[in-house]
Amino acid sequence: MRAYVQVEYSADGPSPAEVDRAVSKAGFRREGIYYVVEGDILMRLTELHDALRGTGVSYTIVPNPSPTEKWSGTTRDVAMHWREDGLIDDRALDLLDDDPAALREAALISTKIAVERLAAMREQELAERRAGRMRSAMRDDIIVMLRATGGMTAHQVGEALDASEEEVFNALDSMVRDGSVEAEQNGHTIVYRLMRKTIMP
Repeated sequence: MRAYVQVEYSADGPSPAEVDRAVSKAGFRREGIYYVVEGDILMRLTELHDALRGTGVSYTIVPNPSPTEKWSGTTRDVAMHWREDGLIDDRALDLLDDDPAALREAALISTKIAVERLAAMREQELAERRAGRMRSAMRDDIIVMLRATGGMTAHQVGEALDASEEEVFNALDSMVRDGSVEAEQNGHTIVYRLMRKTIMP
C-alpha cells in the first residue's frame, strides 16, 4: 500500500531542508511535490507525526494525486502542457508514471487523434472558404446573365451555369433576400430579374 503526503511549511518553523531530513527519516521519500511511503503506512504516519510535532509544519494525506502532480521540473511542465492541449490523455500519463517506455505507443495514438482532429477542422475551414468563393462567383455570373437577358428562370440559370438545382435556388434566394434580384411570377413560371439598383453601374 502507498500513501502520499503533502507538507506545508511554516515561516516560524524549521527550514525546508530540515523538514526534508525529518520526513525522510520517518521513511518517506520525495516524489515531485509529494512525499510517498509504502508498506506499514500507519506506523510511518505515526513516525511522521512524531517527527513534525511542535515544529509548526503540517501535512496532508493525498489519497490519489494525478500523475503530473507527483512529478517536478521539466517532466511535470511538459506533461501538463501536453495534457491541456489534448496531445496526451490520462491513460498515457499513467503509463509515463509507471512505464515511460510504454508511453511511446500510447502517445502516438493520442497524438494521431489530435492531429486528425486539427486536420479535420482545417479541412472544414477550407471547404467553407471554397464554397464561399463559389457562391460569390455564381452570384457574379447570375448578375451578368440577368443583365444581358433581362430575366431568366431558375432552370435557365442552372443550365447556363451547369449548376445543381439546389445551388441555383440557394443563390437566387439569397439575391432576392438582399434586394439585388426580384422574383416575378409569370403564369406558372418565376422569372428572376435584376433590381434597378443592381443594373445601374
